[in-house]
Parts: sequence; C-alpha cells; structure tokens
Amino acid sequence: MKKFYFLLFALFILAQAAYAQGSSETWLRCYNADSTLVGFKSKSGKLMVDTNYLPAMTIADEFDKIIAAVEEKDDRWITYYLTKQGRVVGRDSLYFFDNTPDCENEGFIRFKDNSTEKIGVFNANGDISVPAEYNGLSKVRNGLIVGLKGANKVYFKDAEGNTIDEHYRWENGKEVLIDTHNNLIIENFPYNDKLNYYSVEIADKPSADSIRESFKGVNGKFYSFINYEKEAEQVIRRYLKDAVTPEGLEELCFKEVTYWDKDAGWLPLPRKEFVKRFYLPIKDNLEKLNRKSSSFFFSLDGLNPFIFETALYAKYFDNCGFSNDWKYPTVNLVLDNSEGSVRPQTHMHFLRTDEGFKLIMVSF
Repeated sequence: MKKFYFLLFALFILAQAAYAQGSSETWLRCYNADSTLVGFKSKSGKLMVDTNYLPAMTIADEFDKIIAAVEEKDDRWITYYLTKQGRVVGRDSLYFFDNTPDCENEGFIRFKDNSTEKIGVFNANGDISVPAEYNGLSKVRNGLIVGLKGANKVYFKDAEGNTIDEHYRWENGKEVLIDTHNNLIIENFPYNDKLNYYSVEIADKPSADSIRESFKGVNGKFYSFINYEKEAEQVIRRYLKDAVTPEGLEELCFKEVTYWDKDAGWLPLPRKEFVKRFYLPIKDNLEKLNRKSSSFFFSLDGLNPFIFETALYAKYFDNCGFSNDWKYPTVNLVLDNSEGSVRPQTHMHFLRTDEGFKLIMVSF
C-alpha cells in the first residue's frame, strides 16, 4: 500500500514539474486605440497578439495557455481557439455556457462538435485531449472531469406548448468521472459542485471522515472528496466550542468583511474595524447553530465580481473574471430570524481560502 501511495505522489510531482516547464508568462488583455477590439500584451507591455478580436466574445482577461477567440470579418463572426504558440484550432466549435465562451482551466478548454452536438476538450497545445463524445463536460478540476454520455435532450415548452429552442435539459444517460486523457475513473459518478476535487484521496475502503464522500473506482479503489458545505459547517462548529471572543472572531474573518447598508449598499471594512462594530450581532448569529430551536442551512456559491472588484480578490477569479468557485467557493450560512425582524434572514458568507474558511460578507 505504501508503494501505491508513493507511486501516486511521484506521478503527481512529475506532472507538476512538467506543467511548470511548459508554462510561460501570462499575457494581459489590451485594447486598440478606440477600445473596440482586444489583443494581448506581455507584462512588460510588448504586444503579443494583435488587437483583432471582439471584446464581448473574446472574454479572457489573461492569456495563459489557450483561449476562445472571435473575430468579425465581412459582417460575420470567425470563431476558433488560439494557443500561446499562435496555433488556430477548433474553428466554429466554441463551447458556450450561459451564452459565454468557455475559459481555460488548468491548461484545458472545452469545445463543441456542432455536427454531433457533442463536447470534448483541447489541451494547451490545441490537441484533442478528450474526444467530442460527451453530452456535457465539467471544467477540468485537478485533472478530473465529470462527463455525461448517452443522454437525451428534452426541450422546455411555453404555456402554449411550443418548444423553446434555447432552453432544454438532459434526461437519462450516464455520468462518469474521467481524467484529461479520457481514462474512465469512476462509473455512475453523479455531478456535484459541492465536492472539492483538489482534496481527492485514494484508499482501499470508503473514507470514515464525515465531511468526505466516497466513490468506488473502476480499479476497485475508493476515491473520496471533501464536501465544501460539510467542511464549512465543521469549521464553524469547532470554532463555537470555545467562547466567541472579539480576538477569535477577528481570526475567523477575511482581511476585510463586506456588509450590507440599506442606504449605501455593500461596504467593505477592515476585519478589525468590522469586528469592533459588529461583534455582538455576529456572535449572536453564530451561536444560533448551537440552539436546537434555530433554523438554518448552508448553500454553495461564488464571489460576485461586481462586489469584490479589488486586487485583494484577484486570485479567487479565473482568467476570464468569473468566480473560481470550484477551488475557492463561498459557503453561505443562512439563518432564520425571529418573527417581526426587519430582515427575515441573516446571510453569512464564508470564503474558502488557502488558510481555511473566512467570513467575507454578511447581511443582517
């Protein structure tokens, strides 16, 4: 068993080293003279990619390995993927989610074969890493991908029974966990955004840890992942075993905490000032978790880019400015208030940072 884990660790280190050797400086988004087109420049200001692209559709703020690119020629869009080496691949095969082209993650990006409506994955070099044989694929997270195969597309209908072409759901099919080489790892793996794919552990039996969920792999081993919501609740309950002091609360807070003001909207405060001002209501709300009569629940979310705009939060967003909630989610603790309260609920958002969960936003 020790040899098995040592081999996994060695392979992980080799993979990380290979990734580091293949990486290069990230290029930054830039604009032409009238800000109608975008390109990319080095951090020193050298133009690396000409400003030929539509800013609303070429959404990458940073060019790390591979991006979705859209040009306009003769009143029509030219779409493709562009690698750091200038290679053009996947013409007319952009993958869209919520009307937005996909964004690279870990050096991989999804594409769509429009002739089959199936989804695949390109690697950083623009080569097909996962063939387009899936109805749906998640982003790559720690080298892992959740895929859906063999499903049927069912379109929604309006009140008159007419099909709504742009709205549909998938029925049946099989969800699986694969790696970036399209190797099957787990069959019947239900898609779950609550799992921390960076916390994977492999063992001969299911994990006994209450915050982990285990799945049997095709190799007979069990793969377990931390559930973000369960982890956040565990962290808070452990914190509440001791008396809630101002010093302890400050340690639980992020560098600044944003709160809702009915007149001014969302306002940030340095954590020391926040605790000085809101210690008592925060203490009271946290301690509700220890009261049997209290009603509360946890829900997973991500940072709002329109609220958390400063450089302090940059690492918690991806290259396209979207919340990196698969690695740094926020868990929202929702507490019901007593009848007659001005606000029926209190929301306390905890961001998962590299130092653990930290209180980052509240609304009373």
